[in-house]
Amino acid sequence: MGLISGRVFFKILAFLCFIRLSQGRNHSATPDLPPLRKASSFSKIQHEAYDYIIVGGGTAGCPLAATLSKKYKVLLLERGGSPYGNHNISYLENFHICLTDESKNSPSQGFISTDGVINSRAKVLGGGTCINAGFYSRANRRFVKDAGWDEELVNQSYPWVEERIVYWPKIAPWQAALRDGLLEAGVSPYNGYTYDHLFGTKVGGTIFDEAGYRHTAADLLAAANPDNLRVLLHASVNKVIFKTRHGKR
Repeated sequence: MGLISGRVFFKILAFLCFIRLSQGRNHSATPDLPPLRKASSFSKIQHEAYDYIIVGGGTAGCPLAATLSKKYKVLLLERGGSPYGNHNISYLENFHICLTDESKNSPSQGFISTDGVINSRAKVLGGGTCINAGFYSRANRRFVKDAGWDEELVNQSYPWVEERIVYWPKIAPWQAALRDGLLEAGVSPYNGYTYDHLFGTKVGGTIFDEAGYRHTAADLLAAANPDNLRVLLHASVNKVIFKTRHGKR
């Protein structure tokens, strides 16, 4: 719904904004993805070699795998299962169920942060986009600068994601009232609809479409070269061995 200064208020508004959705696009059908195989099938693969092995198929791992697969052979390992076919992930009305599910096959895992906040982390292909409130906003320019990233390249990457899984929300009456209340309280300027990280009040994006269907980072794998990408689910990585150019470990 809105983005204002202050971490706590941002989190509250991010949670509220997921309720109402979207742009007139409805992509509730499963995207055309590379095969999603269980890790137990790996023993049947005949000595394949990869240029890159990515551990974790979340909000970073999925787009990275899709991008690298354009030129390289990539293996993507995810400790969780597939988000597809799980109505508690896909549909807005079941959003809360994932967060309270403590079963073995749950796509979320509860934990307490170092500062004592009760939270949930994902264990499913697509990562946090499968269990969060669906709010989308671009990064703060200062964050990008402090991270040492190429700002021009970062800005070129945003549309690639937004065209596939991000939607403009349709503001409900109560959300409009909240927006107006923020402005009356002096939370300004009003930035309207924008993906940019701006101080004040704004209407950001959502990964839920107008039908209430969630579009996750896993959908980005549809942009991959399927001949160069292998995705293994329920894959746990116990050890990473780095080998130097001289063959020493």
